[in-house]
Amino acid sequence: MFGRKERRGTAGEHAAAGAPHEALRLVKVTKVYGTGGAEEAAVTALDGVTLSLPAGSFTAVMGPSGSGKSTLLQCAAGLDRPDSGVVMVDGAEMTGGSETELTKFRRERIGFVFQQYNLLPTLNVAQNVVLPLKLAGRRVDRGRVREVLARVGLADRMRHRPDQLSGGQRQRVAIARALVAAPSVVFADEPTGALDTRSARDVLGLLQETVRVDRRTVVMVTHDPVAASYADSVLFLADGRLVGRMNAPTADAVAERMTHLGDMYEAGAQQHDPRHSAPMGV
Repeated sequence: MFGRKERRGTAGEHAAAGAPHEALRLVKVTKVYGTGGAEEAAVTALDGVTLSLPAGSFTAVMGPSGSGKSTLLQCAAGLDRPDSGVVMVDGAEMTGGSETELTKFRRERIGFVFQQYNLLPTLNVAQNVVLPLKLAGRRVDRGRVREVLARVGLADRMRHRPDQLSGGQRQRVAIARALVAAPSVVFADEPTGALDTRSARDVLGLLQETVRVDRRTVVMVTHDPVAASYADSVLFLADGRLVGRMNAPTADAVAERMTHLGDMYEAGAQQHDPRHSAPMGV
């Protein structure tokens, strides 16, 4: 099953046909933690989530603590396996298969930016950036590495180790590492959570540039309405379900929506809103 289903056309073919290329699709994805036994209550982190995101889009995912947003990101990025449902990245299915196949799939199609950078302290900037390529057995294009590091403003820091960089610079290294393999989708988990305001603004600008210039698809989990306002749209989660979407978000509008998110969920649950089972973003 793993990435072997027929592709529905390349990005160029879709563009030529005038149809939007789908970068990410989840269909009825469910994830439950715990057994539900006497000693361990079952917690439904994702409850039949279905969504579709076009290529070249920047989407923020928001929700209160425990809403399932981090689980959504991990399942969509192949870092965790859903209990049921289908995950497709760039038209290829990521459901099932061995751990080796899953790792290969991630390395070929997915980039990830972590809140705490996940850089190896003994490697310099350039070595950290090319590490995923080396682990995948792919050829390292030094020109491409220099180009990406220049794009993130670190061309003069290639030989520095992480402990010689600021938090914002480390996060830019993490972004360069995610981009160097030219992934279809870049997932970012609270990428500005550990940064000061100026560094956060720089990182969010780089993620925007990744979408506008490279035509990559970015999916970002955040708790910050200001960070969410850099995205093209925001998806809102509550109790493991998608309960709303906002296009062209502003920080004030996102903050207001988050304030009333609990009320929105209660209203939607009472009415059995069919949008819970319909693809969002189509």
